Amino acid sequence: MALLQCGFVGQEKGKRMNSAADKRVTLADVAKLAGVSKQTVSRVVNGSEHVTEETRTRVLQCIDTLGFRPSALARQLSTGRSQTIGVVSNGGQGYLVSGVAYLGMVRQADKMGYALLIKEMTDFSSGSIRTMLDYLIERQVDGVIWAGPEIGDSHAWLDTFDAASLPMPLVAINAKPRPGVDTVSFDNFEAGRVATRHLLSLGRKNIGHIAGPTNRWVSQQRVEGWKAALAEAGTSEMARNVVEGDWDVHTGGPGLRRLLEICPKLDAVFVGSDRMAIGVLAEAHKLGLRVPEDLAVMGVDNLPESAYLIPPLTSMTQDTPRMAEVALRLLVRRICERRGEPYPEACAIPENPLLTHDLVVRQSTLCGKLASK
Repeated sequence: MALLQCGFVGQEKGKRMNSAADKRVTLADVAKLAGVSKQTVSRVVNGSEHVTEETRTRVLQCIDTLGFRPSALARQLSTGRSQTIGVVSNGGQGYLVSGVAYLGMVRQADKMGYALLIKEMTDFSSGSIRTMLDYLIERQVDGVIWAGPEIGDSHAWLDTFDAASLPMPLVAINAKPRPGVDTVSFDNFEAGRVATRHLLSLGRKNIGHIAGPTNRWVSQQRVEGWKAALAEAGTSEMARNVVEGDWDVHTGGPGLRRLLEICPKLDAVFVGSDRMAIGVLAEAHKLGLRVPEDLAVMGVDNLPESAYLIPPLTSMTQDTPRMAEVALRLLVRRICERRGEPYPEACAIPENPLLTHDLVVRQSTLCGKLASK
């Protein structure tokens, strides 16, 4: 199919035959100047291999001379590809809502010639999920990054997900690995284990955990890692010292008070997020508990502001920009595979990769020169 009429770039480059003020440059104009058919120009524009190198060079020179620019709509009609990826996030609370994470995905998409269509959801009922998928199908996106949490019907939907039910591939971010579903996640089990081992290595004897929502796979994995570290140290009795929060700052203080009711001699707390840990630090100050002398506190996320708290917060780093980039590269691989095309070397991502966390030790758990910024 030939491409539609496309706009002319107004700036001159070399000796152009037309200007933007004269007329819009068309596929036919390029074909006439190059002495080829419009179909041949279309093949060159769309990167087809069924063109000789001599003809390709001549057509590209004519495109440059005329200042022809193929439109995105024309390319989509010609190839059946929108070069667009749909991104579904949890309105205001998902893994990709931070600017730095979005930048990671946008940067990777741009490198690979894709634009992003970002949509937010707050209702994860089966009907809303279906409506969102229908919306993305209607927009003819080439693939979907599913960054919504496993809440509502999202969990059951992913459990029964059939890749063949969608006309495009889908990759889920930080979701429980399942057969038939591509996922890119952090190793949350190992994060819980490393964090707990750190507190145990400091000689803390009464450790508690303020978990995220217990219906989330992420929270469940960190709790299991926490328990595993306690078992390794022969201190499984501490596994009862766990309470539930909701990731946000306002549940940190109440979480600490509940832990102190369970374990009055509490001397360390592993908190499921930095935001909750901020609430823990504030509550500890109110209660007259010195951090870290009386109570060691650490979180997960390593938010930029965590280094500037009083005291600076020990945390497990989550490289969300990297997770976004890896998810996008895996998705591009699946897009290429569906088309029967070779995928870029950068997209050679293993199935369901688990990304690691890094421990950043600061004064909230460790005094002196060993703590880092």
